[in-house]
Amino acid sequence: MTSADGDGGRGVRAYVHLAYGYDAESYPRRHAEGQAPDRTPYGFHEAERFGARVTFARDTLSHRAERIAAFLRRRFHFDIVHAYANRHAIRDADIVWTMSEFDATSVRALMALGLVPKRPIIGAAIWIVNWWDTRLLPWQRRLFLRLLRGLDLLTFHSAPCLDEARRKLPGVRCELMPFGIATDTFLSAPAEPADGRIRIVAAGNDKTRDWDVLLRAFGNDPDVDLVIINQELGDDLLTQYRNLTIPRRPSMAEFRRLYRSATYIAIPLHENNYSGLTVALEAMAIGVPVLATRSGGVTTYLAEDEALFVPVGDAQAWRDAIHRQGVDERRAMAERAHARFLREDYSTTGMMQRFVRASRALLDRKAG
Repeated sequence: MTSADGDGGRGVRAYVHLAYGYDAESYPRRHAEGQAPDRTPYGFHEAERFGARVTFARDTLSHRAERIAAFLRRRFHFDIVHAYANRHAIRDADIVWTMSEFDATSVRALMALGLVPKRPIIGAAIWIVNWWDTRLLPWQRRLFLRLLRGLDLLTFHSAPCLDEARRKLPGVRCELMPFGIATDTFLSAPAEPADGRIRIVAAGNDKTRDWDVLLRAFGNDPDVDLVIINQELGDDLLTQYRNLTIPRRPSMAEFRRLYRSATYIAIPLHENNYSGLTVALEAMAIGVPVLATRSGGVTTYLAEDEALFVPVGDAQAWRDAIHRQGVDERRAMAERAHARFLREDYSTTGMMQRFVRASRALLDRKAG
């Protein structure tokens, strides 16, 4: 992995503004209990390796203030109340980092209202371009476009999402910034099932997951064990599909064990431009082959010879894919993906180095 030497991040005071409920004070305990992959949200503490000094948003709202904030989140999709409660941390920082466009626009709104001094903002975007035509009213689009144009950098983890943003968000500075995962949790060696059976493990709780196609492809297949790590699928599926298990809330250790036991880690997706990349990176880190729908953000991180891709909604293609490879070919594919993970540094450490580099460039440009 990358070292901090010569990165030029010394002296950057970064304030990380995350949504209410992501109070970093609770993360070390959750990490120690095996319920969080890193000791801070998204591994932002790793930026300290590169000379940055990092502070985090705190959840300090009273019950009444949280009710007001929740109403405003529903109405406007950002949380100016939570941002205002952390105004002193914003004032003390050189730059603001976020992992959501709505957290970024919350801070930018405070600056536009003159409630905090202007600071450079690097915001990560996930949903805004997908909501643009369907969930946002015209007045909301005008408001968000004005606030997003005030950001110094809006980053995207998925190349298809970035392409769409550049079409829909004129005047907004958009760039690709690869995501990163906690390698202390996920970097390990795979352990292919000893009985030679095909074991397919999939994970995810968002609405982009196409569990139906996975069940149509492999449900009740006597040669396949199917594991779906999910909190919302009904228990009735367990009686309908005899080869299915549904772990609900596994610990990080159990997550790693399930991943390591997989023949393939599956990423079944409906058509979208951003989803699936976290599971893909976890599979790459462990070195387990990926079988995925050609959709979402997965193709940003995996090339054609590093994963098996199938068309959206095609159950037969899923069935055919697992029979296309022998053991050696499957292992070689996973090794190529693992090598790419290391080469591109898709770790939280690598992501934080990218944050620090972008911050130093912005601060140097403003100082000049």
